[in-house]
Amino acid sequence: MKFNFFTIGILLGFLPNILGLDANLDLNSKIVLQMLITMIFFWITEAIPLSITALIPILISPFLIGFNTKSIFSSYASPVVFLLLGGFIIANGFEKSCLHQRVAIKTIIFFGKTKTSLLLCFIFITAFISMWLSNTATCLLMLPIVKFIVDTSFKQNENNFFSKILILCIAYSSSIGGMTTPIGTIPNAVMIGFFEEKYNIPINFIDWVIFIAPLSIILLIFLWLYFSFKIRNEDKRVNQSSIKKKLISLGTLSVEEKITSFILLTVASLWIFKMKINQIFEINLSDSGIALFCAFLFFVIPVNKKYNTILNADWFRNIPWNVLILFGGGLAMASLVMDTGLASKISKNIIFLKNFDIFLIILFLTFLTCFFTEFTSNTATTFLLLPLLGTFAMDAGLDVVKIILPVVLAASCAFMMPISTPPNAIVFSTGQVNISFMVKTGILMNIFCIGIISVFISLFGTLAFKL
Repeated sequence: MKFNFFTIGILLGFLPNILGLDANLDLNSKIVLQMLITMIFFWITEAIPLSITALIPILISPFLIGFNTKSIFSSYASPVVFLLLGGFIIANGFEKSCLHQRVAIKTIIFFGKTKTSLLLCFIFITAFISMWLSNTATCLLMLPIVKFIVDTSFKQNENNFFSKILILCIAYSSSIGGMTTPIGTIPNAVMIGFFEEKYNIPINFIDWVIFIAPLSIILLIFLWLYFSFKIRNEDKRVNQSSIKKKLISLGTLSVEEKITSFILLTVASLWIFKMKINQIFEINLSDSGIALFCAFLFFVIPVNKKYNTILNADWFRNIPWNVLILFGGGLAMASLVMDTGLASKISKNIIFLKNFDIFLIILFLTFLTCFFTEFTSNTATTFLLLPLLGTFAMDAGLDVVKIILPVVLAASCAFMMPISTPPNAIVFSTGQVNISFMVKTGILMNIFCIGIISVFISLFGTLAFKL
């Protein structure tokens, strides 16, 4: 089957040439169009691993005429790639220290007295952790805690519906929380790398958080109200005895947890006060450099007299290198689509949109992205749309941030299908949530997110990253 998909993908790449649809394109644009179609098909069908598909821009580079191929390779070493790498290492150390379990369980004991308050706890704890870890890692970390609480705090005959809601809230809040920081989800990082490379618009870590946090909080509050309404007839008190026993079993705060807390506070502080530090000491700290420095601390701060550290020689085994290659390949593809002029030619087909009000344009693009992402990965959707919509915005004389930002955010707000985001796929894999339940529950979240994102960016988009 995969071989058939591979063959179909190669043939589809030549379809515009066979049908004469690329007659007005130069040779480089024709080659890149073939590459674009093939890569999209491979990403959708997973005919070959996603990260291997991301290497295709390197493979076609020898066939481009008069094109600087070094720029293609440089995309795989973008500063945002190293920001992600630092984030992954920090997440790895966070997980190994087990600090996330203590934070989650303590918060639940203090605030999770009833099912609705427990729901609120899980939504905001998961969202907060997802700000610093990837949404995928957060979902994987929180699911065992959810299962433990459901299995030990409720009778078997009463927890079926509530456990489904609780599991879904982990997936949804992971995605929404991940929107809040550049490292929380891949589309955010893709946009930052794309803007810096193509428009020379640097987006600082803290500027992103300040602007997106109010939007994320609105979406999280709605998620809580929506799910609380669904369980309104079974809002019973939670038996916390088993949860308290779990906290006792963790013992006192370990050295690993103390060191991890110090590192997390350090990285957050450096990101927040980066500009002030650069001014005072006349240096050039970057978000990527800060992430790598704090990741480095996990390897050098000893946890005992034997000088063992939280992370050691096998650290690389838990780093998703395929995601880093995928990210670099997506940037390379976007660069080729723009630099060869292909994006400009394709965007002319949607230039008519500039005649509409900016709110309607944003609403249409947000709607299109959200529902298109339901049937493909949010990463693939972002890679495809960024160069096309960026060129459209420039040609139409529109604010490129107001056009692209809602699309990137909407790519993380697909809640109906398992394949749309990694957290959706993770909770679906538990077998406790079927597709029909996910679709019926997620469609209202989709609609609300589309509306709120469109209104928020329309009203405040001109302030984005300028605070």
